[in-house]
Amino acid sequence: MESFKDKSLSNGVFFLELLTAVEPRVVDWNLVTKGETDEDKKSNATYIISVARKIGCSIFLLPEDVIEVNQKMILTLTASIMYFCLQQQGEGPDDSDLASEVSRLSVDGSVSDAAPSPQAED
Repeated sequence: MESFKDKSLSNGVFFLELLTAVEPRVVDWNLVTKGETDEDKKSNATYIISVARKIGCSIFLLPEDVIEVNQKMILTLTASIMYFCLQQQGEGPDDSDLASEVSRLSVDGSVSDAAPSPQAED
């Protein structure tokens, strides 16, 4: 994946591999297609959403968002998977730190040069 607008993401395989990386054995690879046709892409995209929901990710996108490579929704999916992964580790940052990191990401997938804003101390 070069960026969140990388057209190769439309087949869904990258996200299924990402889900497998954060939760091994969650993806049944017998159900995954190569994503060469529109029907195969839709099948994979629907499966991504099902698997992500199954492990507890908050999902806000539709299969069409994956197929059309909707940059903002792809970013949202990636952030949701990242948040799940950090929760599983138990060592991840709190919600405000994660929100700060995600807000620094631009739609093209790069991190902005702006430093995170200072947070008020409790």
